[in-house]
Amino acid sequence: MRTQRPRHLPDRRELCLAGLGVVLPAGSAVLQPRLLLAQAPEQPDGQVRVGDRWTFDAKDEITGLPTQTFTHVVTEISADQIIISASTKGGNGHRLFVYDRNWNVLNNSGFRYKPHDGQGIEPPLTAGKQWRSEHETRNIQTGEGLKTSVAAKVVAQETITTPAGTFATFKIEYHRRPVSGADPSRIREVENVGWYAPQVNHWARRTFLTRMQKHIVENRSEELIEHGRTG
Repeated sequence: MRTQRPRHLPDRRELCLAGLGVVLPAGSAVLQPRLLLAQAPEQPDGQVRVGDRWTFDAKDEITGLPTQTFTHVVTEISADQIIISASTKGGNGHRLFVYDRNWNVLNNSGFRYKPHDGQGIEPPLTAGKQWRSEHETRNIQTGEGLKTSVAAKVVAQETITTPAGTFATFKIEYHRRPVSGADPSRIREVENVGWYAPQVNHWARRTFLTRMQKHIVENRSEELIEHGRTG
C-alpha cells in the first residue's frame, strides 16, 4: 500500500489519530463486503494524495455533548511518510502530524513516538488478525516520557453509516497501557476502537475509553462527516 484531539498529557495525545490502508473501487466495498476479507498492501487506486482531506466531529460520550470539528489535509507525501495539517473549526492555526504509510503516528506537534504510536493498521487486513507493538513517547519540550504496549485485533467486518456516507469497514480494537517514567504507579489503560474504511483510506469512526486506576476519566468518539480525494 502506498499509502487512520489534542490533549495535554502525552498518553492522551496518543489518542489523536492513526491508519492508512488500501481502497477498493468506489461503491464496491459497500455492495460486496466480502471483497474486504483480504487486501494487498498496495493497490493502484489506493494511493493517498496531496490534498486528500477528512473532516470529523468529536463528541464527549460521557456528557453526550459535541466537543469540536476538525479536518486533516495531506500536505506532503514521501516514500515512507504522510504529512497532515490539522485544523479545528473555529480555531486558529494548524497542527502538524507525521504518519508512516500505515497511519501510525511518528510525530504530532510536540510529541514523538519511537518507533511509532502503534495505532495504525497492519495490511493486509483480515478478520481475526492480531498484532502487538511497544513504543516510547517523548514530550519534545519537557522531555517527559512514556512507555506503551499496544495489542490490536481485527474483531469484525462491519458496514456502518456516518454523515459522510455508508462504508464497509474493518473494526479494529486497540488495548494500550501507557506507563509514565516519572510515576509508574499511575496505571492508565486505554481502549480505542477504529472502523477503518478502505473506501476512503481512513477511519470512518473511532472511540476512545481511558481509565485511570480502573476509573473512567475519558470516553469520547470521532466520526467522519466529510471527505474529499484529489486526482
